[in-house]
Amino acid sequence: MRKFFKNHLVTIAIYLVSILIVCSVTLSFYNNSVMENALEVKEQTDLVLRTVDEAFLNIRQMDISGRGYALMDEERFMFWSVEMAEEANLKNFKTLDSLLQIQGYRDPQNYRAVKDGFDRYIQLYEDMITKLKNDDLEGYKSILAEDYGKQFFEINDRFISKLRPYEEQLVKKAEKRYEEAVLSNTIVQLLLLIIGLPTLIFVITKLRREEKARTKLLMELRENNKEYVFNDGDKRFRGAKQILQTSISNFKKAAEYVDKVSSGDYEVQWEGLTAENEELNKHNLVGQLRQMKERMKNVDVENKKRIWLNEGISKLSEIIRNSEQDMNKLTYEATKYLCETMGAQQAGLFVYNKDEDTTEEYLDLRGVYAFDRKKYVNKKVEIGQGLVGQAYKEKDTIHLTEIPQNYHHIKSGLGDATPTSIIVVPMIYNEQIRAIIEMASFKAYEKHEIEFLEKAGEYIASAIATAKNNERTKLMVEQLQSQAEEMRAQEEELRQNMEELEATQEEMRRKERIMEEKYGNLEES
Repeated sequence: MRKFFKNHLVTIAIYLVSILIVCSVTLSFYNNSVMENALEVKEQTDLVLRTVDEAFLNIRQMDISGRGYALMDEERFMFWSVEMAEEANLKNFKTLDSLLQIQGYRDPQNYRAVKDGFDRYIQLYEDMITKLKNDDLEGYKSILAEDYGKQFFEINDRFISKLRPYEEQLVKKAEKRYEEAVLSNTIVQLLLLIIGLPTLIFVITKLRREEKARTKLLMELRENNKEYVFNDGDKRFRGAKQILQTSISNFKKAAEYVDKVSSGDYEVQWEGLTAENEELNKHNLVGQLRQMKERMKNVDVENKKRIWLNEGISKLSEIIRNSEQDMNKLTYEATKYLCETMGAQQAGLFVYNKDEDTTEEYLDLRGVYAFDRKKYVNKKVEIGQGLVGQAYKEKDTIHLTEIPQNYHHIKSGLGDATPTSIIVVPMIYNEQIRAIIEMASFKAYEKHEIEFLEKAGEYIASAIATAKNNERTKLMVEQLQSQAEEMRAQEEELRQNMEELEATQEEMRRKERIMEEKYGNLEES
């Protein structure tokens, strides 16, 4: 046996080296296959989770769109139509069906429940939109009262709680297979090194070629990750494991980022994004996510502004209902509310009047806030005089943000105060200016605040017109009552005169009879 090994040592060594080479080559190809499989599994996993998030985003889009349409009663706020929701839902579950079948994922009960839940949510959304379009607000409220979203979220959570661990397990298994293949390849390389330098050189050459191929693939992965996901600006090569971990980490960050933005956290930042690499990430996934966040943030800000405006008008309407019978109370309460709501320091409400005798037109200060009431109680402003008169003449809002120190020389209805912002708004009803409100503040007003003030002016102008009509009606009633009293007094006086006249006539008839009797007696004599 020893002689056999001695005589055939070279052959044995060659066969052994050949076997090791075959093993090395096989393991190298296997490594490539495992790596490609790992990347494919990762891409599939990321696509599954991203598709699940997109499906849930579809729900949020329906919710925001439906509520916006319900609040504003304008179809332009319904940016997510039923057709768009159905198309997105069909696309998402078509992708999920294919991927989950490839991955061999089995959860028929929860997955079926989730699909049915999405279908029902879309049906409810379609019913709500239909009822809103038909002005069936009660029907819309009844659908909301069912609170199907809570039940659906529980169904979705059960599905996600099983899906996410399964996907993470797939990734871990792929990584583990790759690490095991690398370890086996390393053992074969050590054996080749021990057997002999020629064989080692050959094996090393082979491995270098394989390593270059792997490195190239990893470099392509890294560059694609930088181009399409996130570019940290680091050009150093940190190894296969670091590249894969970075890729996985970036997709996890993306999922968390989308989840936070969808939850209303618009202050979330992408970890690792700095001023140095911000320019590199304008057009990849990070850039798109940041743009999406800003768009959703702007939509949320606009929704809050609309809600603030609607609530302000609603409260103002209640104030008007409670004080529209008294002009003084109406003007003061409205001025006070607007001043507090707008954050102004002082305000004055001037009501349009016209002297019936002289036909003189003027603006009378009827509502004041943070003013000396006694000082301004009889203040009148002529048409065209100062900011108030100018606003009446031009029938347009005046907003000044650069106020000189000698502001009282501007002849504004606010007297000698020196604010940093002045706004004067005509209150128009039936194309006629009923009043002018002037506010002074230490802040400049935003566009939605000015829109609120102009909208509120329409309500107040209508209430002032109604109050004036009520005053005129009351005055006419009082005049009619006074005239009725005078007529009753005249009737009483006339009745008394008639009674006196009848008494006088009766006395004359009595005297006439006496005279006739005397005359008859004289003739008989």
